[in-house]
Amino acid sequence: MPKLLTKGSKALFFQKNRCQGCEMCVVVCPTGVLELSDEYNMRAARVPRVKHGKEVSCILCQRCEFACPNWAIYVVDEQPGEQKPAGQDVKGAARV
Repeated sequence: MPKLLTKGSKALFFQKNRCQGCEMCVVVCPTGVLELSDEYNMRAARVPRVKHGKEVSCILCQRCEFACPNWAIYVVDEQPGEQKPAGQDVKGAARV
């Protein structure tokens, strides 16, 4: 799955062949990071890309993810917090 950009522990991923070319991700982006590319997918839809030089402007707000009707674009935390064993609370003490 192609990564559009990475910031810290989070990344913006895009599944090209799920995209229907509706442009909702482009429209809802508050920082104007996304645009439609000249590339087409298997649905003959133009797919989004990150504008050249705008990578740093992305705030990973997830508006593109929430607006996409096909779940083609989404933000993932690549370094999730440490896993706690079942039966322990936040401080590490066993629950009774």
